[in-house]
Amino acid sequence: MRVIENIFELEENLQESYVAIGTFDGVHYGHQKLIRNAVEKAKKNGGKSVVFTFSSHPMELIDISRAPRVINTIEEKLYLLENMGVDCVILQSFIKEFANLTADEFADILKEKVGSKEIFVGFNFSFGEGGKSKTKDLIRLGEERGILVHEIPAVYVDGDLISSTFLRNRILHADIAEINRYLGHRFLIMGEVVHGKKIARELGFPTANIKISTRLYPKNGIYGARVKIEGEDFYRDGVVNIGVNPTLKPGEKSVEVNILDFDEFIYGKIVAVELEQYLREEKKFSSIDELKRVIGNDVKTWTKVVKERRNGYSTKDR
Repeated sequence: MRVIENIFELEENLQESYVAIGTFDGVHYGHQKLIRNAVEKAKKNGGKSVVFTFSSHPMELIDISRAPRVINTIEEKLYLLENMGVDCVILQSFIKEFANLTADEFADILKEKVGSKEIFVGFNFSFGEGGKSKTKDLIRLGEERGILVHEIPAVYVDGDLISSTFLRNRILHADIAEINRYLGHRFLIMGEVVHGKKIARELGFPTANIKISTRLYPKNGIYGARVKIEGEDFYRDGVVNIGVNPTLKPGEKSVEVNILDFDEFIYGKIVAVELEQYLREEKKFSSIDELKRVIGNDVKTWTKVVKERRNGYSTKDR
């Protein structure tokens, strides 16, 4: 997947592009419906699927005090988009030069730089200087330039309108199964494995400590997950502790992953952790022995779930 970081510096016209435009924070169920339209049209017509998105939330430039914490880091967004089969991502910096573009200037870029044949946007899309222009304006500007513009309607799950704002509110409080249903994929945490205090290793449960990012994390607790290590093309199973680790490292935010049946040094590597099930809340224990016993139970619980799931799949396959 090609990544373009500044559309102003792109020298060639991309040509034959089917373009999905949006902030796409979370790459949630609604976003996926919009993006898949571009991917499918590109494949059908022998063109390129392009996602035009941003390297930071636009509100960070407009009014940083109102800028939300993002659901995904840039790396996570790119990971999710690549998994969707997107050919090219324009990861535009929302700088003043871009924010001050008129609606006509932006439409010209979509034609002359991006080579748009068709464009897909959401029902609440806005663009141009001050965000004054809406989808109807892009449809008109597209017609003038020979670009077909599609407005994708709102998407609902269980009666709830799916949006990044809605999800940010749910992520902090809801069960991970509910969050995953709204996302349309497992909640993703990616990051570099960094050195910790290695206390868990001494207890017999070595963990990969994930570097903390400025983004939203789900509520503190213990989770069952699947894990992909940089350089591997398959998933391993793991138990994840998100929180402040009150027994060993009180007050210190951490994401620690115990990868089942795995004890190799992977410091410096990027891991992708996909949360699947909430197991229990994070607790402070009265002793190291009690902590060790409960961690052991967490591992046994998730190992049992994983085995039962695999057996279920194999039975179904037969």
